[in-house]
Amino acid sequence: MNLCDEIAEEIYSNGAIPFSRFMELALYHPSLGFYATGGAGRRKDFITSPETGPLFGKLVANALDQWWNELGNPAPFYFIEAGAGPGTLAKSILRAQPDCREALKYIAVEKSALQRSQHPKGIQSSEQFPNGNLTGVIFANELLDNLPFDIYQSDENGDWFQVCVDTEKGLFHEVLVKGDRELINEFGVPQKSGIRIPYQTKARHWLSEAFDLIGTGRIVVIDYALPSFPAPENHQWLRTYKEHGRGGSPLAEPGSQDITTDVDLRQLGTERIPDSIRMQHVWLRSLGISDLVEEGKRIWSENAANPNIEALAARSRSAEAEALLDHNGLGGFKVVEWEIAP
Repeated sequence: MNLCDEIAEEIYSNGAIPFSRFMELALYHPSLGFYATGGAGRRKDFITSPETGPLFGKLVANALDQWWNELGNPAPFYFIEAGAGPGTLAKSILRAQPDCREALKYIAVEKSALQRSQHPKGIQSSEQFPNGNLTGVIFANELLDNLPFDIYQSDENGDWFQVCVDTEKGLFHEVLVKGDRELINEFGVPQKSGIRIPYQTKARHWLSEAFDLIGTGRIVVIDYALPSFPAPENHQWLRTYKEHGRGGSPLAEPGSQDITTDVDLRQLGTERIPDSIRMQHVWLRSLGISDLVEEGKRIWSENAANPNIEALAARSRSAEAEALLDHNGLGGFKVVEWEIAP
């Protein structure tokens, strides 16, 4: 049975399903979902910051040392990477050899068994968060944007309807189901009909779990985000990606494309107001990206006549930095931080 058939069978048995359930199956079905076979990478469907090259991991290693020093050099010092994918960031951080490496306890959390199988030696690979009251950092790069979310739409009477997914003649389509009146308290009274809002309960639950896990340290989330919803009318916040470009309808060919949304910072703030929100290009400059690019130019200049692997990696820093700092791309992502004191 293919994924379309599995989803259709669930709808036939239980009726129309929430968009979040459709999204969960489309992305995270253990054998047929998008992340079972697709995901980030140059040969896959999209490029995240770690996939631009080792520079991003080197900068995160700089941040790790900074955070470790601020905490008084604890041992062990936990770095929990949530949504670690195939371990690309972990490989770059380990290669950078941060000062905290002897104290570092790196845990890469990834739901996909296929992705976990590619994690490097020297880290702990896990399907879920560990238990405990830990000292360290939880880090999530482009994770919260595609944790399953529900969608609600306003009508002309000032009510919110849930967008659900039904099927007919082998095709999936939307149906609207009357929502709970308490959504007025969450979203407010809609100003007109046709407004849509993603209800990011899974992202909020993830953040709550992260707060329960870290006793001392911080939580760092990097993603495209909006201060609040409703989004501006010309902003397409529900997006799909496939083969390094935009995909089609999120209901088309489940499992073949990524489904994502802007993170609603107001909704996350109902768990706790962030201590810092910066653009990624600002954050990376604070970690010394310009100095690393200049160092890379020097290393390449000294070794250009007989380049080795280190020199070739150094030469690539300028191109990597350009991508990471692009205000209209990765550099425009938000870096959201919560500091947690004992």
